[in-house]
Amino acid sequence: MSKINVLSSKIYNRIAAGEVVDRPYSVVKELVENSLDAGATQIEIEIVNGGLSEIIIRDNGSGIEKDQLNKALMPHATSKISSIKDLDNILSLGFRGEALASIASVSKITIKSKPKDQQFGAEINCEGNVIIDGVKDCSFTDGTEISVNNLFFNAPARAKFLKSEKSEENEITAIVSRFVLGNPNVAFKYKANGKLIIQSFGDGIESAFCCIHGAKTLDDCFYIDTEKNGIKINGYIGKQYFSKSNRSYQSAFLNGRYVVNQTISLSIANAYSPYLMKRQYPFFVLNISMPYEFVDVNVHPNKIDVRFVDNRIVYGTIYNLISKVLDGSADAMNIVKETENSKIIAKTPITAPKIQGSQQKSSFNFDELKFSSPETSATEKVVKKIEENKKEVVDIFAENKAYLEELERKKQQILNSTQNEIEVKKSLKFVGQALNCFLILEDGEDLYLVDQHAVHERMLFDKFNESIKNADVITQPLLVPYVLNVNALESSFLQDNLQCFNSMGLEIAEFGQNSFKISAIPVIFTQLDLSKFFNEILSDLETLKKITINDLLIEKISQKACKSACKSGDKLTDSEIKILVETVENNIAIKCPHGRPAVIKITRNEIDKWFKRIV
Repeated sequence: MSKINVLSSKIYNRIAAGEVVDRPYSVVKELVENSLDAGATQIEIEIVNGGLSEIIIRDNGSGIEKDQLNKALMPHATSKISSIKDLDNILSLGFRGEALASIASVSKITIKSKPKDQQFGAEINCEGNVIIDGVKDCSFTDGTEISVNNLFFNAPARAKFLKSEKSEENEITAIVSRFVLGNPNVAFKYKANGKLIIQSFGDGIESAFCCIHGAKTLDDCFYIDTEKNGIKINGYIGKQYFSKSNRSYQSAFLNGRYVVNQTISLSIANAYSPYLMKRQYPFFVLNISMPYEFVDVNVHPNKIDVRFVDNRIVYGTIYNLISKVLDGSADAMNIVKETENSKIIAKTPITAPKIQGSQQKSSFNFDELKFSSPETSATEKVVKKIEENKKEVVDIFAENKAYLEELERKKQQILNSTQNEIEVKKSLKFVGQALNCFLILEDGEDLYLVDQHAVHERMLFDKFNESIKNADVITQPLLVPYVLNVNALESSFLQDNLQCFNSMGLEIAEFGQNSFKISAIPVIFTQLDLSKFFNEILSDLETLKKITINDLLIEKISQKACKSACKSGDKLTDSEIKILVETVENNIAIKCPHGRPAVIKITRNEIDKWFKRIV
């Protein structure tokens, strides 16, 4: 049996750091929570290189006394609780006593602090949990400043799992945004690489909301302020028509703590379900208050999730209150309120039509392109189709100038020919179109049934993928560039995948803080609704760790090919049939992009057996 060892503080601090400090944003979260617990009304946050090089948190809170600085860096040392009974009534954001010790174990940290009644400030330096030169006096104003440098300098294995500096910065931006929303009476100033990103002034919930989501969003929200079953709720919820493509626009605060809790999320989602389209999510910024003895925050070291004594009461209260507002019931008049500083929020809720779940449709929809089917002779139909395609410039099968020349050449060949029968090659002969859905071909020995939609869909899919592979995607500049405004997490995703987007012909570039400009799109997507397209892309934000952006975009191409291809019931012209037959001849085993077979072979032997010609 292996010998049981008692771990040293150096080892168990590193283990604790793995739970509490896994990313730079975790450091910011823990330190800002300490500032809030210290009663700070002004908090400054500065980061360099996504927080990897430096993180500085300054506040005007109560400060740490000189003789307490050593204890502040010790594991399980906290001023928030003193006995086991305190765990049942936690009033502070932090309480575990792990944050500073965990941060100090994987960084070089400096703490400067001065309580109001202390004449001078005090300073302590620590490197990898080793205190250097003890506590020293320093010149400092009231409050605390913590500088964290070279994060994970002694944990290279941890550093390997970090994202790009910009992505780490965006994660920090997201958590700072939530601190602003959850603490509207605290003034925040947040800088990244010397650039001011967020600044709030601590002058109320409406100001904090506008700072993060913009003043225009107020028009799309109800402000609610009510109490039921001992649970107080106030904040903003999106109106019936206002939704987002992912959950990153949802912020819930429980007794001042930002939480991600299934009971709260599910109650709100179900209240909105009659009004939302598929893959759309509610928008909300809600502050929820309840007696501390009804909730347990000691669930996980990151303190993001909580447990309730009775989930049913919490679920039912939130669900009923929000449902009344959205349904426009009489009680909604007592729930929806005006904000303190304006009268922008409407007094009376607007009732929107409900959408039944079985009738919900995806918001992502391309305009369908179909073949025409004029009732004229074979030669006239082909010539007419070619002329129409030349006028439109953009054709289903090709989108460049060389195609116009090819169209003219084919037109002359058809006009000079007196043969109306379509025969692509000697090996394959077109017999006819059955049920306006299947082409019947023969090679002299066997028959082939061809699904016209599946073949055409595969043609379009392969055509665009080949353009990407050869880096020759034909793009069309937009007369007016499309500007896409996103939040920090969505911005991080887009930044990481700019090259992939551009390789597909979507010319996209950063256009300010959390903003992107689309200047051109692929010709094949000339009817593309960019708003719906990016909503669909960003709706998969939560699963991006499991799938790649290329997978997402390929799926969009597949959808486009499917919707653009000829459909069952379309009567094809001779020229259209010829192109499809040529495609089949080059690949008799062709399948649609989803793997469905496009060609079924029926042998002469099988047909003879059907008619009892052979046994």
